[in-house]
Amino acid sequence: MSLPNGLYQIAFTQEQLLTAIELRPGAPLVILPPDGDLAQTWQVSSNGNGGHTISLPGTPSQVSYDGEPDMHELAILEPAPREWALLPGTERDTYFISVPNAPMRLGMSLLRIYPPRVALAPEYGDPYQAWTFRNVS
Repeated sequence: MSLPNGLYQIAFTQEQLLTAIELRPGAPLVILPPDGDLAQTWQVSSNGNGGHTISLPGTPSQVSYDGEPDMHELAILEPAPREWALLPGTERDTYFISVPNAPMRLGMSLLRIYPPRVALAPEYGDPYQAWTFRNVS
């Protein structure tokens, strides 16, 4: 089932959300608990052919990474659209945020820093790689 266009909070765990702590190109994406002062609501838009963009509402900022996909590449905000494949997970409202035509998905970085960074991770079928999309529109 395809995810409808709309506004979502994207949760990595029940308590932690995909978060932009700065609204500038190249700003890191992290995973943090809900915080009304941080950008934690995302616009998900389908291109109609299985691809999706994930952006901050009212801005040109998109969930992206620098250059070509590379294992463990950190996720950042960028103004240029970046297409993602949203593949249904095993639980309700969960999706793997995958790089089209590459065996990589968005997940938690291996860096041991706080707040945890988001990065491209190998596609290994772990259900914990799926993100929960909570509609807020």
